[in-house]
Amino acid sequence: MLLLHRYVGLVLAPLLVVIGLTGSVSVFRVELDRMLNPDLFITPHKDAQLPLSRIVAVIRSQHPDQSLIAVDYRPAPGGTIHAYLSPATDKSGRSRTDELFFDPSDAHEMGGRIAEGCCLGRRVLIPFIYRVHYSLAAGPIGLWIIGITALVWSLDCLNGLLLTLPPVTPPWRRGFWSGWQKAWVITRPRSALRLFFDLHRAFGLWLWIILLGMAVSGVALALGPQVFQPVVRTLFPMAEPTPPVPRPGGAHPLNLDEAESRAYDYVVAHGVSARPAALLLSSAADSAMFYLFSNDDSFPAGFGSPMITVNRETGAITQAEFPPHGRLGDLILQVQDPFHSGRLAGLVGRILVCLSGIATALLSVTGVLIWQRKRRARAQAALKSTLRNTPPHQIARSASAQHSRD
Repeated sequence: MLLLHRYVGLVLAPLLVVIGLTGSVSVFRVELDRMLNPDLFITPHKDAQLPLSRIVAVIRSQHPDQSLIAVDYRPAPGGTIHAYLSPATDKSGRSRTDELFFDPSDAHEMGGRIAEGCCLGRRVLIPFIYRVHYSLAAGPIGLWIIGITALVWSLDCLNGLLLTLPPVTPPWRRGFWSGWQKAWVITRPRSALRLFFDLHRAFGLWLWIILLGMAVSGVALALGPQVFQPVVRTLFPMAEPTPPVPRPGGAHPLNLDEAESRAYDYVVAHGVSARPAALLLSSAADSAMFYLFSNDDSFPAGFGSPMITVNRETGAITQAEFPPHGRLGDLILQVQDPFHSGRLAGLVGRILVCLSGIATALLSVTGVLIWQRKRRARAQAALKSTLRNTPPHQIARSASAQHSRD
């Protein structure tokens, strides 16, 4: 178990340092992005709000060659409308702007950037850091690397916990807890090696639940459809899909404003008072998903926002999610993103997740330092043993030969 923990840690350490530190930044990426790019995120028009159909029409008229994918259209006072378009290139082969910002008073374009831009410029720094966090900025291959890393890290968290337990006393014996208590304490260091070891073990125990949760949710977010969701659906009970809810008064085509009203009326009937704030448009022209219901343009604390999909041809609600809801398997799936982002516990949760990213990097670095110090100590011990067992005349002969070669 110790060898497994050691060498798995050495292999994962570089990745975990990158993932941990970029994750700490990503927790507050919206706020940091706003600080770096106030000209894109802040407007003096604090109270204006155009109808959704007008906003979408203006965006499409200004960018007819790119499809509108998503729009965050109900900003907080002083905020801007945020839209994503399909990626495209110009005649020279350069990528065109596909992440745009609009003034909510008249939908005039304030600026934009390439959503997959690289690397350290003010415009794209925070999105690039976030992309490194979840995919190493390497596309689908990076997602698999991150997902497999998170899966191995999850198993290593369990192995690391077992290694901290008292080696002889079982948990049901009286001396178990007093023996385990020492693992939670950073003692007065007698050496650098002891300090690194105490930091590594104690921080790992104090934050174990958070670190394991971050690893498991990392698998869910990176390899959800491929690995996590099938496993959860196999092992845990799931609720039956909600059947479509027809429009009162019969089927009737809806424009975007009517679809928004339909979604709003539906969530109000289920106890949610916030208005729709973000729209996702699929490749199917008749579908509109409202995935954020918020009066201040932020995802609510807890399990998150309802997601309502409206069929614009009939007015029916084809999909409705009000997390948390359903059976155990549904709850497991719904909690992964709120836990990983820290939104599950509001600002306190986000701060804890930010600190856990720094702790992950610290655990990785101290693990490598422990291995390095022990390896050096074993090499020195082996050298001393060799010298003790070697006759003096052979040592002198070897030293003379080395001197001659030099």
